[in-house]
Amino acid sequence: MEFLLLWIDDLDDAFGALRHLAPKIAGFCLALALFALTGIALVFAPHTTLAILGLVLSASLFEFARRRRSLQKS
Repeated sequence: MEFLLLWIDDLDDAFGALRHLAPKIAGFCLALALFALTGIALVFAPHTTLAILGLVLSASLFEFARRRRSLQKS
C-alpha cells in the first residue's frame, strides 16, 4: 500500500512539473516547427520565402529603431 502512495505522489509531482513547463515546451515545439517550415519553404519557393523573410526582418528592424527613439526621447 505504501508503494502505491509513493508512486501516486511521484506521479502528482511529475504532473505538476509538466504543468509548470508546458508553455516552454510548447514554445520550443512551435519554434522548431517554424524553423522546419522555413527550410521547406526555402526549398520549394525560394524567391517568395526570401521576400517574406526580408519583409519580416525589415519590419522588426523598423520596430526596434522606433522603440529606441522613443526611449531616447524619454
